[in-house]
Amino acid sequence: MRSRSKQAGVGAIILIALIATLMIGVLISALSGKSSQNQFDDKTYPVLALAERALIAYAAGNPTAPGRLPCPDTTNTGLADASCGVVGANALGRLPWKTLGLPDLRDGSGECLWYAVSGTFKENPSTASLNSDATGQFVILDGAGNTLAGATAQTRAIAVVFAPGPGLAANNRAGVGTTQCGGNTTAANYLDTAGAINNAAPLPGVATFAAGTPSDTFNDRLGFITPAEFFPPLERRVAGEIKKALAAYYAANGYYPFANDYTPPYNCTPLATRGLLPLSISAGCPGLADWVGLPGWVASDQWNAVTYYTVAPACTNATPSCAGIGFLTVNNTAAPNNDKRALIIEAGRAIGPQLRPCASVTDCLDGAVNTAGTDTYEIQPASPTFDDVVVVVAP
Repeated sequence: MRSRSKQAGVGAIILIALIATLMIGVLISALSGKSSQNQFDDKTYPVLALAERALIAYAAGNPTAPGRLPCPDTTNTGLADASCGVVGANALGRLPWKTLGLPDLRDGSGECLWYAVSGTFKENPSTASLNSDATGQFVILDGAGNTLAGATAQTRAIAVVFAPGPGLAANNRAGVGTTQCGGNTTAANYLDTAGAINNAAPLPGVATFAAGTPSDTFNDRLGFITPAEFFPPLERRVAGEIKKALAAYYAANGYYPFANDYTPPYNCTPLATRGLLPLSISAGCPGLADWVGLPGWVASDQWNAVTYYTVAPACTNATPSCAGIGFLTVNNTAAPNNDKRALIIEAGRAIGPQLRPCASVTDCLDGAVNTAGTDTYEIQPASPTFDDVVVVVAP
């Protein structure tokens, strides 16, 4: 009896040990999978962020069409396609890393990145105009169906960068030709489907992409460019180009032009010291010199309709060399802050009931100080209620 009892006890101990070993194995496997996933993400997300920054820099620095993004690469050469689809159509392909001046960026599995660009922002063929009133065409959803970008038209993503991750069972990544990134150019072999959202086949018009939870059938990682990230550098570029044109105008004439009173065709309005940037000076204000060096895309992309301009009363043609009375003040800047001769303020995205094109100072600008209609302005950090980009022309 004692022997049987002893054997039963030993058997129970062995069974418990086996169960414990099995549970430890499962736990180790789970932790190993999670650790592997974390390692992949640690390598992948910085690469996605670098690609996003390069795309924003490309758009802001575009020499002939500020704001335009390159076509994707559908030939696996690292170079943007010369054109991609019809006007306004979204485009998807590999990230054109050579065109962006980047190395062949790789995700944590060693795969090169993919990229989608809204049809409203692509370089060729481009839409008729592009300024800070333009909207992206991408909605981004997380694994629970929550909207990460695109809850409203004003917040839709402009471009998306994809890390495809390691190949899954349904992916055929066999190489076609000899390329630095390897593999092929079939999006479905790299980008996955989550629920009803197929990242490899975005719908035309407003398209939805999934940034879902990793699984056996989905492992895409996404980075996306929002208007809040995209437009401030672009607006600083635009304001900088206009500032150069105003500086050249002052150097040639000894005064700055008058503004436009928000009325098409947006020419100079006599004696107006606040309003929109005038497209033509002499056409509206006879006797004043016209622009020399104002980029043509300011008019073609209608940047003038979202660019607030103000000149100090002391610096108009009535008192050359700023010999008159009355200068501009810009709060939250280094002293002296009350000697400014002219300002350019990019209006940013419309907030609340604001209209585009701007029809008044309250349509264009934000905050109590900037909208007061005086010669005092201020610079604030960007926020949901303030997105003015203020650039001092001189001094």
